[in-house]
Amino acid sequence: MSYNESIKEQEQSKKIQEMFNNIADKYDFLNGLLSFALDNNWRRNAIRLANIKPGNKVLDLACGTGDMITEIQKQHPDAVIYGADFSVNMLHISQKKLENIPFTAADAHNLPFKDNSFDRLTIAFGFRNVTDKARGLSELYRVIKQGGIVCILELTRPENKLTSFFYRLYFMHILPLIGGIFSSHKAYKYLPDSVYHFPKHKEYKKLIEDAGFKNIHFKTLVFGAVTIAVMEK
Repeated sequence: MSYNESIKEQEQSKKIQEMFNNIADKYDFLNGLLSFALDNNWRRNAIRLANIKPGNKVLDLACGTGDMITEIQKQHPDAVIYGADFSVNMLHISQKKLENIPFTAADAHNLPFKDNSFDRLTIAFGFRNVTDKARGLSELYRVIKQGGIVCILELTRPENKLTSFFYRLYFMHILPLIGGIFSSHKAYKYLPDSVYHFPKHKEYKKLIEDAGFKNIHFKTLVFGAVTIAVMEK
């Protein structure tokens, strides 16, 4: 990546960070509304696939307002959980909901954790906001222990043409309209773009492999509208 491209990536990341700071107070409500209240079910699926063991150190990156952590606690009360997000306003909400969890302000491009720090790492609906995905995956690989598992839950574009047509109709027209009723912010115009620019499975898997991960598995939900990627160091 050239110097100019790097500067452009950094500027884009800052804009996304500011956007999430601005919608933090509406984030939970709108997520439930726009996912037809299915988002918690998707989180439960992802956590099961992460195969968390008693006593595991788990980092929930891009933790938002703490919904993924809450679900991890329900399924694995013996896990040692940490939360991190680049949105300070999101973290403030998380801290109020989950007083006993240590939270850190962190950008996925430059994680403030030592090498081999965690047994498991989860990301729910946050990886698409990592502007340099190769660098982000490299950081995930660095902080996870040997034999550790990373689980990424993300909205994705269905690859079936018919399903993709209806998905595009919803995401490009209906979703921004509904989101705009409750929030005048541009976040719900950004969301469809971030999903449509997310790598397709073949490219996504290549990025994960290039970062050094092995035993990579994809589980698709809702006809490919949601993908859970599981990988091992």
